[in-house]
Amino acid sequence: MSETTTREFTKLPRVLGPVQALCVIVGSVIGSGIFIVPAQVARDVPNISGIVLVWVIGGMFSLAGAMTLAELGAMIPRAGGLYVYLRAAYGALPAFLFGWTEFLIMRTGSMATLAAAFATYFAHLAPAPGNIRDQIWQAGAAVTAIAVVTTINVLGTAIGGRVQVAGTALKVGGLITLIMLPLVLGGGKSANLTPLFPPALNLSLLGGMMAAMVGVLWAYDGWVNLTSLAEEVRDPGRNIPKALVLGMGALIALYLAMTLAYHFVLPLPDIAALADVKRGDKAVAALYCYRLLGNNGVLAISFLVMCSTFISLNGNALTGPRAYFAMARDGLFPMRICRIHPRFQTPSNAIIAQGTWAIMLTVIGTVLIVAPAPGPDSGLPTFIVSVWTKLNQTPLYKLLYTYVIFGANMFNMLAIGSVFVLRKKRPDMPRPYRAWGYPFTPLLFLMASLLLMADMLRATPAESMAGLLIVVLGLPAYWVFSRNGAAVVVDEP
Repeated sequence: MSETTTREFTKLPRVLGPVQALCVIVGSVIGSGIFIVPAQVARDVPNISGIVLVWVIGGMFSLAGAMTLAELGAMIPRAGGLYVYLRAAYGALPAFLFGWTEFLIMRTGSMATLAAAFATYFAHLAPAPGNIRDQIWQAGAAVTAIAVVTTINVLGTAIGGRVQVAGTALKVGGLITLIMLPLVLGGGKSANLTPLFPPALNLSLLGGMMAAMVGVLWAYDGWVNLTSLAEEVRDPGRNIPKALVLGMGALIALYLAMTLAYHFVLPLPDIAALADVKRGDKAVAALYCYRLLGNNGVLAISFLVMCSTFISLNGNALTGPRAYFAMARDGLFPMRICRIHPRFQTPSNAIIAQGTWAIMLTVIGTVLIVAPAPGPDSGLPTFIVSVWTKLNQTPLYKLLYTYVIFGANMFNMLAIGSVFVLRKKRPDMPRPYRAWGYPFTPLLFLMASLLLMADMLRATPAESMAGLLIVVLGLPAYWVFSRNGAAVVVDEP
């Protein structure tokens, strides 16, 4: 391969500094979760001390994972994140199955879900014209949002990083403002912070905390994103660990403060009642702002959540394509995907491929919802009618994304577990940062993940098995790509 071709296909410049790295973590994690999940937690754990404990434990689990991942990111500063660590520890097949699932559903389904949330709040501020159906209007907004963040990140990693910094500043500033509102306006009551303790410690309470933990960990999800950009972060041995640890610490503090502010203003039963309400305008944050600021508060929170989901969407558009780029560079994905744009110095084809598939998922999901589902007397088989009816009620991308949560947890476990494998397999590799508290830190994360996966198998066995099936469908794809692909020789960054 000529020097020109090698440069065109394989060299990603280091253009992200410590501030951008920190904002990738914080901006990717803060999406819509902190505005919605507290209702589910209040429903499952109806006492203040238990609620605080769930958010603290969930944050500690995530911090344990982040500190472990920091060792891997500093040790192997290459584009691709989890894909790279899985390949180094376990070989090409597990790594490919991660990348396959990431492209097919995990990352693109997450983008479609975030874009749909953005569109929901956009529609609160700009309702659909009278001649356009709400679903079509929101689908158009979602597709536009995906197209915009895709374009931004094709035009330059530094540009995407600057957007992430500005958006993260807006998010964090908005959260701090929300936290301060009851202190400034005097709208809170200490009487709302009851009951403080549960009436009894039993298995029912433990089951409720386990159920709540799933939502809490989803609200903290996104901390793995930075390592996908390791090849583009300056001084990765220092900046990646610092961003991961500081970012997770800041997020735990923000989430705890925001949760306590909600409960200071709203009685616990009022918050718990919102867990069964599907409409986005019934998020906990919306009721919180309404109680403090009236209707103007609802509009303000709609704008904040819309911006928050857009920046999370940008974080996904920025980080996700590096996994497919790394796969193509290893000969496990079409070669064109590892091409770097000669002018913008971004993995443009990988970014465009991801954005295109996320848009396709959004469009297909909208069509299935808008088109009327066939009735039982349609003459179609009962199974088809049942599936179509479900897709008519739940967007396809959201349904599939729910299915792969189990598989996503499995890949996270394998990635964190790779720190043990690589310490034994490659003790010679330089480690600018070693996981604090090793081996207990990664073991804590692995134990927590095992418990959660066991609970998911118990509570949603069909969805968990469907998620594993999606992963397994990558086996024939691996056979095709591994036979036809050819790895690109890349100098160490």
